[in-house]
Amino acid sequence: MSTINALAYNIDQLLAQHRVLQQEHSQLQIDTSALRQKLSQEQAAHKLTKEAQPPAEKVPNKSLEDDLNHLIGLFDQVTELHYD
Repeated sequence: MSTINALAYNIDQLLAQHRVLQQEHSQLQIDTSALRQKLSQEQAAHKLTKEAQPPAEKVPNKSLEDDLNHLIGLFDQVTELHYD
């Protein structure tokens, strides 16, 4: 009878551990789902922020374009003075 009681006790302990593991598994699934949703939202926000920013290449090119236009303007002024 002692062996049966010990076996029943061990089975009861295993069932209790199994219930705890099931609860932990369910909680992990909920947490994982929440983290995936948060990641998806952050990626979408990052994408919108990135799309809203002008490309980095256009800023230096605009500055270079302004400098070239200024130099062309100076050249035009000088050539007009020689022809007048």
